[in-house]
Amino acid sequence: LSCTLNDIDEDMISYLSSMICELSFSELSSFNEIHNTLQPFLESCGCEEEIVNKTCTAIVGLAAAVTNNNNGSLLHSSSKTKSVSAQQKTQQQKEEQEETKKLTRGVSMLQNLEAQTSLDREANEYMLWAGKDVIRANANDSRDAHTEVDSAKAKRAARKELEKARREYEAKVQQEQEEEKQAHGVATMMLPQYNTGRNEKDIQVSNVSLSLDNGTAILDDADLKFPYKRRLGLVGKNGVGKTTLLRAIAKMEIPNFPRHHRVLHVRQEVSTSLSSIRNKKQQHGETNDSSAIGGNEKSVLQLVMDADVERNTLLQEMKELSARLELVDDSSSNANATSTAEQPSATPITSREKLLLAKKKQITDSSDQFSADIKRLEEVYARLSIIGADAAEARAALILTGLQFTQKMQTGPLSALSGGWKMRVSLAAALFIEPDLLMLDEPTNHLDLEAVLWLESYLLEYKHTIVVVSHDRGFLNEVCTDIIEFKDLKLTYYKGNFETYLKTSAENIRNRMREYQAYQDKRAHMMEFIDKFRYNAKRATLVQSRIKTVEKMDAEAPAEVTVEPVWRFSIPNPEPLGRPIISIDDVYFDYDSCNKSESEYLLQKVNFGVDLDSKVGVLGPNGAGKSTLVNLIVDKIKPVKGNISRNSHLRIGHFTQHSADKFNLGLSATENMLSLYENAMDQEMRSFLGRFQIQGADALKPMMLLSGGQKSRVAFAALAYQKPHVIVLDEPSNHLDMESIDALVEALSDFRGGLICISHDQYFITKICSHLVVVGDGKVTPFPGGFIDYKKHTLLKTAKRVAESVKSLSTVNN
Repeated sequence: LSCTLNDIDEDMISYLSSMICELSFSELSSFNEIHNTLQPFLESCGCEEEIVNKTCTAIVGLAAAVTNNNNGSLLHSSSKTKSVSAQQKTQQQKEEQEETKKLTRGVSMLQNLEAQTSLDREANEYMLWAGKDVIRANANDSRDAHTEVDSAKAKRAARKELEKARREYEAKVQQEQEEEKQAHGVATMMLPQYNTGRNEKDIQVSNVSLSLDNGTAILDDADLKFPYKRRLGLVGKNGVGKTTLLRAIAKMEIPNFPRHHRVLHVRQEVSTSLSSIRNKKQQHGETNDSSAIGGNEKSVLQLVMDADVERNTLLQEMKELSARLELVDDSSSNANATSTAEQPSATPITSREKLLLAKKKQITDSSDQFSADIKRLEEVYARLSIIGADAAEARAALILTGLQFTQKMQTGPLSALSGGWKMRVSLAAALFIEPDLLMLDEPTNHLDLEAVLWLESYLLEYKHTIVVVSHDRGFLNEVCTDIIEFKDLKLTYYKGNFETYLKTSAENIRNRMREYQAYQDKRAHMMEFIDKFRYNAKRATLVQSRIKTVEKMDAEAPAEVTVEPVWRFSIPNPEPLGRPIISIDDVYFDYDSCNKSESEYLLQKVNFGVDLDSKVGVLGPNGAGKSTLVNLIVDKIKPVKGNISRNSHLRIGHFTQHSADKFNLGLSATENMLSLYENAMDQEMRSFLGRFQIQGADALKPMMLLSGGQKSRVAFAALAYQKPHVIVLDEPSNHLDMESIDALVEALSDFRGGLICISHDQYFITKICSHLVVVGDGKVTPFPGGFIDYKKHTLLKTAKRVAESVKSLSTVNN
């Protein structure tokens, strides 16, 4: 067989040999019998029919030759006759032992291998697991001891990392608290130094370098350029340092930054500093009534006016100068001391100027102090006129009304407002101050769509320079005249709005890639010539010239262009469900239903339905009941009257702007996800989080050190892992950067389930919502038109309400 079947494995040949040896003499003499025995095996080994026939013929021939020579069988020895003597038999047996024997049966190597493997396995099991208890216990103790050593090291390292993270987090919180202690109102501003600089309007600072407290650089030799009366949008990834840059500018920490500008920074998150100050006063007994205006607590309108530090300082100085110059009658001053203290600008500035001129004419012998006071008072009057101090109350009311404050809210205390409304007060104060450089950090985060649209129209008429950081693409397109890209420790400036910036930036990248590719092609062509003729004496001069040219090209070579991969993720599509999915029929709801009639309820006779193909955008002002509607849908609250039916197999995913708050910030993202889904495995969950750009160290470090956008991504991961049929979103774009919003828009566009979305982001709504419903005046009604139509309708409605508010305020003052 070995000679005939050269390509067959030796184990197979041994197996075939054992089969042939088991055949009888008559079977070995039959070609057909041998063929039937060997053919299936040889064909499975890839042998052709010709080789099979040749092999069978050879075996039959070999069997016949053996028969003729030995007159016996291949497999059985011939029997000896009884006449052989005992001595001959003994001699023959001895010779047979020395000679090679023919086996009556083939050797199976597979059986020997299985036996050996079985013995090895039994030995291993005896020594480690299946043997005596003492051996097993010793083996386990050794393995566990080694594991415990590694685990202890890992735990010590983890404790150090956690302690370091906690220290950084506590330092960050302490820094924020220190900033809040320094804040004395809803918005604060450092007083400018008008005696410095050349009174230039544009702001230009070269070679700006900025680092974090831990030494990490965020700017390196960058140029800061804010042209006057331009509206600049500052864009960049979350964590690049946009807020840090604005904070440093507001604190005048940038070297060589001009000090004669009024600069104001409205932060992304403003805690209730006024409330904190008021609470401290209450603890010391300075305020008796925390809810009424009758105590020391001021109205929202008055707080907005008091936020202008320069105006308040000038008014106080004017009062002191006027008193020294005896422009105010003593009797009237004593009678109106309280009212004057509260509003020192009650007398128009023009009337005071007339009194000042009359007084100057009456004075014949004036001292040096008197002359200095007169001169300073003239300067104060001029500055108050420039900043519009006389029209302060009307301007404050106009701004508050545009930001959706009702008349009752304007005259009420700050303590009666929620955190989002207090943020609006801060924004209103900043707009009221009208600084030379107004820096807004995510101003739309706490606004409803109506307020965002009004803010757009107001900023378009702003008289000075604006720098705005926002994730709202539609807002940047409407407001900005220029875009500043914060990337790679540099600031790059682009003309036009955000869409223009995207096109210009993409074109610049393409041009740089073409330039770099042209450099690479030219260099490769020259190097080919150099390598070909490097050792050719006749072309040595040309080669040296090309080498110098290549060296010069390398020194002036354009930078290699690296295009960052675009992050995308997907939400698993749910299995189909039968209708109805969600049905709301004649639902009434109010949080104080016991004390109100049905006509005064927050939601009245709501009829609404959701299917797996629904893409609904819910619009309306804050307080109209949008979040209440979605809470009814997700079964967080029960209707007072009416019925809400849901499919029994329905899974609803609910994401709000506060969803990230449900996580334990002391744990990592992986640990939080595993606590939500106990049946999931650690590696599986880490891989799933990686799809949401929470990977590597970010997935393992405490969530207290993640940015707001990263926390929102973890919340989205928790939502997607649920595989919902219907997704309910309440302001999902807050804290997300542009890249994350684009990824979310694409994921929701591909999602084959129902969607209900509340958002003030115009781009987000127009991209994912197929139809709109408006919540207001207790009703939930479909809007007959697209988002552009709704925008026009809202602007007209807001402008009318602002005009009525200012008119009513003028009537009250008169």
